[in-house]
Amino acid sequence: MQKDCFEQLAVSFIIEVAKIVPKKMKVYLFSSPLSARSTDVCLLWHFNYREKYKTKLLKQKIILLCFTLARLPFKFIKDMGVFEYALYGDIKKSLLVIWSMCSQSSQDSTFKTPYISTDKNDALFVFGHKNSCGEKANEIKRISLRVKMVFVYFLIKGGIYSFFKIKGKFLDRSLLLLEWFEWVLKLDWIFYYYLEKQLSEVVDKYNIEELGCVHEMHSYARIVWSVANKYKAKGYTVQHAAITTAKRWMFCYPKEIDNGLELPDVIYVYNSEIADLLRPFFLNTEFFLGCSSRYAHWKNIKKKENQTKYYLFVTALPKFDNETVIEAIGNLLASAKTFVPFRLRLHPQAILSSKVKNKINSLIKKGFLEISEGMSLKEDIESAIAVIGMSTTVLEEALLLGHPVIQIRNRDYLPYINIDNIQGAIKKDYRDLQEEDLLNIAKLKVDSKEIRNRFGLDYPVVDYKRLFNQ
Repeated sequence: MQKDCFEQLAVSFIIEVAKIVPKKMKVYLFSSPLSARSTDVCLLWHFNYREKYKTKLLKQKIILLCFTLARLPFKFIKDMGVFEYALYGDIKKSLLVIWSMCSQSSQDSTFKTPYISTDKNDALFVFGHKNSCGEKANEIKRISLRVKMVFVYFLIKGGIYSFFKIKGKFLDRSLLLLEWFEWVLKLDWIFYYYLEKQLSEVVDKYNIEELGCVHEMHSYARIVWSVANKYKAKGYTVQHAAITTAKRWMFCYPKEIDNGLELPDVIYVYNSEIADLLRPFFLNTEFFLGCSSRYAHWKNIKKKENQTKYYLFVTALPKFDNETVIEAIGNLLASAKTFVPFRLRLHPQAILSSKVKNKINSLIKKGFLEISEGMSLKEDIESAIAVIGMSTTVLEEALLLGHPVIQIRNRDYLPYINIDNIQGAIKKDYRDLQEEDLLNIAKLKVDSKEIRNRFGLDYPVVDYKRLFNQ
């Protein structure tokens, strides 16, 4: 795995901040973007992009900080984030933490998440913004103005101290400091403050011994593992999507762990290769093999021979993914000699710039592109000649259904999924994708066996009961 000096500098930044802030604040540092290094939402962690556009990134972050400062007085006075939590099921020794964004209310007066199957009596702690946690929601008491000011004071002080203390290039340190200021002054840390406070109360009150989470090492999951450690509960999670070296938040440094970052005790993963990839970074974590509930419906899938109608383009959550896919479509249309039917299926929470939205609308109006609406993913794939995308696991799901795929690449960004050495899949730079590639990919045969192994489809499904069974 390639070592990134900038990433290591970010780790040093966090460690120095931890020396300045009060002990009770340290837990939130590891949920900051400098520790939970999300390549989904922050381009700093894409090595090639950062090195290519450092000055551009610096200018953007300075402008963003100015806007954040302008809104700060309003944010201090009015609490922009009103949060709530809800408890569902029969609470005994186990409790599963679910972010409301990744779940929805069900007809049997409980909550359901695609990541872990649950029954009505399974104990759930649902957390999120107001009006997102269902009929059993309890509003959380808001943080006082004084506490906000204390937090901001110490976090800003710690950031400035760290900027001068760590050793690195001035531009790199400046980018880290600006990213830190943005997180602090936008009051993004309040989400983790409320989660830690409320989850601690619940775990303490019900003497919880086993604490689960539907995400592994996302920023909020780190709070869950901290609470589990505080109350000596065992932490459990299951792989929820593809894991590659591009998922930078999954790879923690020994310095972070030595200074208070807590990890889950048990992780279920899809295959032994993933376990081997993660094990050096999770020395005290047990790994077990299992299939995510999210993909359980693919276990006994029957390939359906539908009449193929179009080339299906699919996107993932990140803004850069959507931009790359739409640009690839534009390039194809500009060079195509004949009409080629294109269909676009966007990620449900796709981050789209105004430019990309306008481009999509323009292509639809001209009749060059149709948007997927009202069809299931399975139906979309079954009617596709081939599936084209960048970093979405839909490419892997298409291979499961026997449909060939093209993974388009953009060298500026880290690749999120790995479909190397799978028959029926090819890779192509988004700038080089041609009509001929589409015609050729349609002729390829697909071997679905390898992709079944990568999804762990031959292992038992990790539902609520199995999650806490180890």
